[in-house]
Amino acid sequence: TLEGILISQRHYVLSMLFKFGMTNCKSVSTSLNRTVKLRPDSERYVTQKRIRQIVGSLIYLTITGPDLNYLVGLISQFMARPIEEHLQCAQRVLRYVNDTKDRGLLYPTGVAEQLVGYMDANWTRNAGDRRSTLGFVFSLGSVAIAWSSKKQPTVALSSREAEYRGAVVATCEAIWLKWLLKDLYVEVSNLTTIYCDNLNNIQLAKNPIFNARTKHIEVHYHFVCERVLS
Repeated sequence: TLEGILISQRHYVLSMLFKFGMTNCKSVSTSLNRTVKLRPDSERYVTQKRIRQIVGSLIYLTITGPDLNYLVGLISQFMARPIEEHLQCAQRVLRYVNDTKDRGLLYPTGVAEQLVGYMDANWTRNAGDRRSTLGFVFSLGSVAIAWSSKKQPTVALSSREAEYRGAVVATCEAIWLKWLLKDLYVEVSNLTTIYCDNLNNIQLAKNPIFNARTKHIEVHYHFVCERVLS
């Protein structure tokens, strides 16, 4: 059994489920149905109070739930005029939370202090404005210490661009985390690995050749390439 510090919000989850009348709800193992594509609708919106209360409660839960960041950010986009599908999606997240209420983040003692990052971007997945969503998580040793899921500010013209813009954000986060850990007197390796699942992304960071498909992301390229080569 590992020894360390366990951060859990089980008591908060139980009180939240009681507040929304879902204490005895049927649990689900996934937080979102992959076939669901949320979009705005200006004609058949429902009351805002309940869904805003649910989303507000879930935001606080993301402190120990990296797996909730994407869902909470997705539903939050429709708070102005939510429809029934948005409310159902928020309630499904509560059912998922009920299934995972005993989970938490364990920070064990005596583990290797290696900073590692993982990033990904879903190209044009948002049905409303076709902007891509970036997600990353950084772990120190064997536990996550920083994570984020955020919609990109502009529409990416290709999956390569979406992934590479995501690599820029993840690289900036890695640099900031290393500065923070240094201020906290935490010794980490000088090399930080960021994993991604896009081969074109990796090749672009190593190969200083531009063509018509990549010249529009030249500034981002120079930033990441500089860090890779250093």
